[in-house]
Amino acid sequence: MSIRPISDSLWRDIERIQAQAYCDLEPESLAVLQSKWLRSPESCFVYQKADKTVGYLLAHRWHSLSPPKLYQTLPEEVSGDILFLHDLALSQEAAGEGVGSKMIEYLVALAKKADYRKIVLVSVQASERFWGKQGFQTITSESVDSAYGEEAALMVRSL
Repeated sequence: MSIRPISDSLWRDIERIQAQAYCDLEPESLAVLQSKWLRSPESCFVYQKADKTVGYLLAHRWHSLSPPKLYQTLPEEVSGDILFLHDLALSQEAAGEGVGSKMIEYLVALAKKADYRKIVLVSVQASERFWGKQGFQTITSESVDSAYGEEAALMVRSL
């Protein structure tokens, strides 16, 4: 099992995993997903098990606690000292194996090395408890766009 950077050949696997993982939200287009990767390729990666992609994580530089709009590509220039964790998704084959936690550990180490102050995310599909176990806390002072779903919560982890 290993974490690897995203390459062009992995997008079919990423789309497959996204379709499996999101039942309450409409999947984002390939262009939207790739815009995150193109702006911050160093913080976007996959998890592979026996050469099969079983998870992916997309994170990018951001400038505020207010999350970017869902279903929209990122602007060409993205700046800031916050790392926005846009998406962590796992295939059914990876369920219960601790893959998500390993990917978060890797991202946190990367973020600290790159001098980010915080990692911010929007928890969806009742995932707030998982994120809490990963050291994230809910922020109630900021609102989340309704496109993220009814149970969406903005969360932060200071570094």
